[in-house]
Amino acid sequence: MRETLSEYKFKRIATESLRNGLRLHFDSLLLFHRKSYASALQLSIIAMEEIAKAKWVEHYYDASKSNSGFPDEDFEQEWLKLLYYHPRKQFAFLAREIYWYSPTFVEFVKSKKLENLKQESTYVGLKKKNGKIDVNSRVSIPIKTKELDAKKIITLVNAELVFMCEMNIKHSYYFRFEEMNEIIDKELMDILTAWDFNSEIRSRKWENYWFNRNK
Repeated sequence: MRETLSEYKFKRIATESLRNGLRLHFDSLLLFHRKSYASALQLSIIAMEEIAKAKWVEHYYDASKSNSGFPDEDFEQEWLKLLYYHPRKQFAFLAREIYWYSPTFVEFVKSKKLENLKQESTYVGLKKKNGKIDVNSRVSIPIKTKELDAKKIITLVNAELVFMCEMNIKHSYYFRFEEMNEIIDKELMDILTAWDFNSEIRSRKWENYWFNRNK
C-alpha cells in the first residue's frame, strides 16, 4: 500500500481539475447569459478553485521532482488538506502572479470575503460575527447577487485561461504534464476570447510584460 501520491495520481488530479475548471467556467458563462447571476458567480468562483488546484498540484509535483525530492507522508498529508480548503485555493489562484491583481481585490480574497460572496450567492442565511451567527444581520438572498460581481469573477477566470493558452501556444508547453497542455490549445483560446470585458481587477500590462519578456 502506497503512503504518498503516485505520479499517475498527480497527473490525474491536476489534469481533471483543469478540465473540471473549464466545465464550470463555461457553465457559469451559460448561466450569466441566462441572467442567473447568483449561480454564475458561484460556479465561477468554484472554477477559480479548480484551476488553482490544477496549477498547485502540477507545481508541487514539478518543484519536488526538480529540487530535493518529494516530502514525506506527513508533509504531503498536510499539503493535501489545503486542496479542500476553499479560501486557500482562491488565494492560490492569485498568489503566483499576485502583482498582476488589484491590491484591493487581493485583500478581498485574502480576508475570505470572496468565500463569503460565494456563500451568499448560494445560500439564504445570516452573517457571522466574532464566530457567532449575527441574528441582527440582514438576511442574504442569492437572487440579489449583482450582475457586475458575476461578470468580474468570470472575467478574471477567463483572463487566466486565455493567458495559459497564449503561453502554451507560444512555447509549445505551459505545464509539465502534456495532458494538461493538450487542453489549453488555440481552439480553446478562440472560444475564450469571445468574452470581452475588462474587470479592472487584473492588469493586462503585467501579462504583456511577462509574455514579451519570454520571447
